[in-house]
Amino acid sequence: SICNMNDLQAVAESSKDIFLLLAVPGYNMLLAYWRGDYLAAEKFSHIVSKTNRTAKTPTFLLVYFTLFRGLIACQLHRKIGGNHRLAEGKEMMDEMETWALNSKAVFENKWLLLKAEYSASIHQFSETETNYKTSIQVAQDHGNIHELGLAYELLGNYYSAHGSREDSNDCLKKAHIYYTQWGATAVAEKLVRDHDLNMTSMVEELRIGNSKHSRQGE
Repeated sequence: SICNMNDLQAVAESSKDIFLLLAVPGYNMLLAYWRGDYLAAEKFSHIVSKTNRTAKTPTFLLVYFTLFRGLIACQLHRKIGGNHRLAEGKEMMDEMETWALNSKAVFENKWLLLKAEYSASIHQFSETETNYKTSIQVAQDHGNIHELGLAYELLGNYYSAHGSREDSNDCLKKAHIYYTQWGATAVAEKLVRDHDLNMTSMVEELRIGNSKHSRQGE
């Protein structure tokens, strides 16, 4: 029986199963990202890229690996530099744009999110906020709850980096709510710890808002 990811990696390598060869480092990449260990996430993302060089069709796995490879590259570029990271972020953004031209419903919000991260990395701040907000609107239009959480978190981080504490907290609280609705309670709780969020007021505001909405519908 397979009892851990190392065993699964060994099975993937011995069987040459392309799905497992892609899924195992991809899973580790996503896990490291959500834990905030971007250097580890980058390491696994490079394994994913080597395994997936011949893939052309945007499968479910490929779509999310492309999104997070771009996010990881841009965020690490802003933290510790490296032109190769900026180039990788742009490559992932351009790939997502190509897919978005064929299916906006699936790819547009992801492409806009990568555009926001890339524009922040090259200091084109006039475009950054607009791209974040448009990504959020598109994700909301299509009911992508987990991507709403991610986009609000990244916009909150952007506001925090530029001194807008109140706007940052509002976005991070919304991210917490969407992550919780998605079922990612560990990610939501990490937001509270990392940013010292007070969720009580936000939850009360939502309760009041939902109550008013219910009365209007009666």
